[in-house]
Amino acid sequence: MTKPSNTHKPSAGPWASALRSLLRNRAALASVAVLAFIVVASLCAPFYARHIAHTDPFVSNVAGTIMLNGQETDIMQPNDNPLHLGLSPIGPTGHTAYLLGADSQGRDIMARLLYGGRNSLLISFSAAILCLVMAGTVGIAAGFFGGVTDMVLSRLMDIMWAVPVYLFAISLSIVTITSGLRIGPFVIEADNLLIPIVIIALVYVPYAARPVRGRVIALRQAEFVTAAKCLGVPRWRIVLRDILPNVSTTLVVMGPLLMAMALLAESALSFLSIGVQAPAASWGTIILDGEGLIYTRPMVAIAPGLAIVAVVLALNILGDGLRDALDVRDASRRE
Repeated sequence: MTKPSNTHKPSAGPWASALRSLLRNRAALASVAVLAFIVVASLCAPFYARHIAHTDPFVSNVAGTIMLNGQETDIMQPNDNPLHLGLSPIGPTGHTAYLLGADSQGRDIMARLLYGGRNSLLISFSAAILCLVMAGTVGIAAGFFGGVTDMVLSRLMDIMWAVPVYLFAISLSIVTITSGLRIGPFVIEADNLLIPIVIIALVYVPYAARPVRGRVIALRQAEFVTAAKCLGVPRWRIVLRDILPNVSTTLVVMGPLLMAMALLAESALSFLSIGVQAPAASWGTIILDGEGLIYTRPMVAIAPGLAIVAVVLALNILGDGLRDALDVRDASRRE
């Protein structure tokens, strides 16, 4: 006769439960697959340019030629007007070389698209992480300590909130684009990617700090925090052991949304020539290159635009999936 087992399977933690919930979300998994594909493709930009397209996407090639169907074809071709005045870059070839055509400088659009993705994704990801760190610090400090600290930080955030995001970013970019950024003994050159990263992260801090502050204020009144204070636990330990783990879910949910907004901001700044500087490329600078070719070679501007749309849409879907997976109100259903 077998005895009934008294062992009880321990319940999974909140992060494990959230991961299982996220894995059941097909839309979120599809968005992760899209993002992974774009990231891997962008990382392979040097390999594509050197071994597949056999081109340098940063060197002008207006006098170059390529072989198409056994015939030598000029990269810059006469316009289709009756007098054949002016030159237009070659359009999509369907071959490995100049797959999406060339820009006004005779550079391979596909290769520049992949290189531009490296910079755009790096800037948006880094800006989102930096913004979360700054917003988390400000929100926790304002919500937990209260008093004068809360008043000063909240008023500072209100001032930054009152300025439109793109106007604020453009103003900072114009100031730093001429002479770079000087922080004490450190000098960041104007063409360094750290400048758009810092600017974009800074302008979105108020939007991320407010939800964190509200969450911390609610946690500050929780019983476990009150008990820790009564036991004489140091404030820094309460923040690290009790407040930060409960705020981390809010920060994780905001991550994809902040990255999407950072990508749009970077593209806008680069399109205005105050973001990524030549000879580097980003999706915004490629759209700027295609502005004058929108009627003759629209693919120059359409290709990076579609890449931006795909990444932003995937990030928003992933953010929705993370919000549903980490929503504490759904904890009982996940259990």
